[in-house]
Amino acid sequence: MSKYSIAKQCIADALATASAEKIKHNDALEALIITAIAEMTKTAGATRTAEIIDYELRNISGVLDKDFLRAR
Repeated sequence: MSKYSIAKQCIADALATASAEKIKHNDALEALIITAIAEMTKTAGATRTAEIIDYELRNISGVLDKDFLRAR
């Protein structure tokens, strides 16, 4: 199982739980992003975390095929 498969499963589980708890999906995803950023900062450091966030924000339009790039 790849790291992206694990992440996608975590999101699916979080959204299923959010639905059961009557929490909006965007609110659950916001909490997930905030929590993930905090945890990544602890493990990878602030600089690496900021680099990843910056990269994702620059490519937020979805022009790049990220699944293809990440699979390499």
